[in-house]
Amino acid sequence: MIAPGMNRDEYLDNIAKYIGRLSHEIRALNAIGRFDINSTTEDFLIPILQVIFACPELQNQNQIQQNFPAVDLGCRKTRISFQVTTDASSGKILKTLEKFREHGLNAHFDCVYVVTITEKQTSYTAKVLDSAICALPVPFSKSDNILDLGDILSSIRLLDTDKLGQIVTHLKSEFEKYDEHSRFRENLDQFLEFTTRKIEVEKTSKKYIPEIFVETHSTKEEMRAFVNPMFFYRKVQDALFRIDYRHLNASLAFAKEPELALELDRSTSPAAYAQLAGWSRAIGDAVDKELAKVRPLSWNREAEDQKYTPHDKDSASWSIVQFRVESVATGLTYALRDARALIQLMQKKIFLITGMAGQGKTNFICDLIENQFSAFEIPCIFIPARELNSYPAHARIFNFIANNRYSPNFTKLHEYLDLFDKIGRDIGKPFIIAIDGINEIKAQAEFSDELKYFCSAVCQYNFIKIIITCRSEFFTEKYASILDEPYSDQIHQVTDLRAKMSKASKDRLLAAYLRHFRVTGSLTGAAEKFLKNDLLLLRIFCERHEGRDIGHTTEIYKGDLFEDFLLRKFRSFPEQLRAKVFPTLAKITACMLAADDYAKLSVREFEADEQQIVQHLVADDIILRQEITEQGLASFGDFIVSFTYDELRDFIIAYKLIEEVTNDNADALEGALSHLPGRPIFEGVYKYAYLLARKANKSLAISACERVAEFIEHFALNIHLLPPCVQNNADVERAEIILSDISVPQRVIRVAGFLLRRHNITEMLNITLLLNHMNNLDTEGHQAFIRTLFSDTNGYGRREWRERVGNLVDQVWEASSEESLDKAPGWLAFFLHASSVAWWSDRERAVTLFRNSVSHVCCQEALNLVRTAQADKVRSMIAEIEAPKDAGQ
Repeated sequence: MIAPGMNRDEYLDNIAKYIGRLSHEIRALNAIGRFDINSTTEDFLIPILQVIFACPELQNQNQIQQNFPAVDLGCRKTRISFQVTTDASSGKILKTLEKFREHGLNAHFDCVYVVTITEKQTSYTAKVLDSAICALPVPFSKSDNILDLGDILSSIRLLDTDKLGQIVTHLKSEFEKYDEHSRFRENLDQFLEFTTRKIEVEKTSKKYIPEIFVETHSTKEEMRAFVNPMFFYRKVQDALFRIDYRHLNASLAFAKEPELALELDRSTSPAAYAQLAGWSRAIGDAVDKELAKVRPLSWNREAEDQKYTPHDKDSASWSIVQFRVESVATGLTYALRDARALIQLMQKKIFLITGMAGQGKTNFICDLIENQFSAFEIPCIFIPARELNSYPAHARIFNFIANNRYSPNFTKLHEYLDLFDKIGRDIGKPFIIAIDGINEIKAQAEFSDELKYFCSAVCQYNFIKIIITCRSEFFTEKYASILDEPYSDQIHQVTDLRAKMSKASKDRLLAAYLRHFRVTGSLTGAAEKFLKNDLLLLRIFCERHEGRDIGHTTEIYKGDLFEDFLLRKFRSFPEQLRAKVFPTLAKITACMLAADDYAKLSVREFEADEQQIVQHLVADDIILRQEITEQGLASFGDFIVSFTYDELRDFIIAYKLIEEVTNDNADALEGALSHLPGRPIFEGVYKYAYLLARKANKSLAISACERVAEFIEHFALNIHLLPPCVQNNADVERAEIILSDISVPQRVIRVAGFLLRRHNITEMLNITLLLNHMNNLDTEGHQAFIRTLFSDTNGYGRREWRERVGNLVDQVWEASSEESLDKAPGWLAFFLHASSVAWWSDRERAVTLFRNSVSHVCCQEALNLVRTAQADKVRSMIAEIEAPKDAGQ
């Protein structure tokens, strides 16, 4: 906009001032090795040159084609082009003209100007330059077509006043923007500190707990290549340097087949991030050419590949080497594919992580930002998506960025992206924008469109990348259309962070959780196995026992754990809400029962304090979580929730049902037990209802549970939930009935497995019950019982059960004698029972093990526990073990 009141001389004075400043800035920055302003000047000059040369469609040619040759700016309509440079030498002009001719740019342009943003030479007398001008297919004058800023200023003086006003407005705007950029660079550390503060908020809310982060190695490596390709491109080079055709060619030569020539140039490397895209494309094309040679020889051909046909496929020499050729070629194919995948990943613009709740997506992102990004000085904005709910729709991301007190006062998203791109260009690393948990956005349909627009905008910039995380079900339902956008080839998606978690990683994760929550003691057996394979249960367990010594824990009674955990969680609420937390959860479960929908529930009609409690629990994401809202007017503004952990939901339903049972009324419980069978929640609700009824000693509730069809089956399934304090003689009788009926092997295996782990004989249900049952079996019944315990329940392999007994003997034999005999006496007694019916060789090894340690205390106790056995094979085995060592010699 032309400034009011200015005359022509004032316009010219202002233009001279701005052009002089531009020249000074360029010389000063170039003197200290800062050349980023040079490329900026190309776009800076476009509006000025458009006016001077009357070419309104003048544009940067790199927007048409990356690394456009010879010229920087061009107008296809007026067919005028410009090369903008800081190098005013004859050599630079010669190179420009030669490239213009070599690339046939006369097809697009009739004229080329060289604009130097430093002073041009007083004369250009090089003969090679004269020759290049003669060879140029378009006219070129050294006096008219080589321009510097002084020439530009002279041309401006000839313009009419209106056009001078346009140039003043442009120069003023550009320098204000440049000054804003400069101030921002000075405050960049403070701007990025905003992300550090957001990470600290995630720590406070325990969404990110650094001490318990255990990375998934493969995904971490992928992320490193994505965010810092200039550091990790060497992995591509290393992989390609290992590609070697010598072994393949030796086999081909033996069969008199043509050998392959390796044409990979593995010595090239990008000097800067700006060159990475070109290098990646070139090396990627070279890898594809090698794959086209190798794949037809391998077992992993693609659809377009034809299987390699030897010149004489019936020759003896080909039949000798064919397997080796195909084997080596397959290995080379995998290696080349891996290298190509890494090359493609470095070029991607969007890293998308989806997965179920509790997989550690937030932990993964926060750890990367706090440790990896900071270590490599990668600039990053971290956006917890739930905070975007505080900003107006359609511009949430823009407003989040603008809310940073150190942000420039921009009005358009592209102004910020342009700034971030310049920062990335300046430091030679991508600027990362990480948006965590987009499933927590309330108006998801609106945000889906905003996200697609944002990703589309970012993909236009070379030095910006995005990381996005989302729960998988939300992504599938609300955001999956992003994969159909034109930039979908720029997306790298990881669908399961924990899919490849090794045993060692699980061990580290368990130890880290216990250490962070200051849980001391030891976990073994079923307790350890439970927690390693269920991250949500692990979190619940650790929060419940925070700061406590758990002693030696071998079993986890989920009912006790859930009750104690909920009580602890309720106490964390403000005092005025504490008494309403459980009633609110009970109301949710009651509504679910009434609607017969246990997956999700709308809480829109809940009272204000109930909604406040729900929001608090959803933010915590352990008890409740937000679910997908259906589209449509009826559901507009709705808030849908579900229980994060299904068993916790079932426990709460059961708790409420048992709570309502009185001395003479169990109608609600009986109604639920008759209504729920066949529904997915029945098993969970039933087992916790029975457990809670037993603990509360409510006879009506116990009777209602024990009248359920297939009660004995439910008892076998859930015997492990009965804590010692509620066990009684009736439980012992039921366990004995189950052990006696081998026609239902799954029941027998479950109950026997439970008893085998229970070594405390003060408990009603313990290993002695199992041993007494086995001792009382005759020879035939004893073998049938062992066969039941060790058989495949699918009924395959009638004799494989003995092999499984043999495997048990192998494990005990291969362990050190101390480790083997440090087992509990009850377990060793069971081992004696089992090994007595093993194959002869395995049985003899078990006998030898006991004979060599017959004086060991545990060994003696085990023998005493089986001494009353009725089965002949057990009695015979005891006799062999205790026979004098010189007997029979």
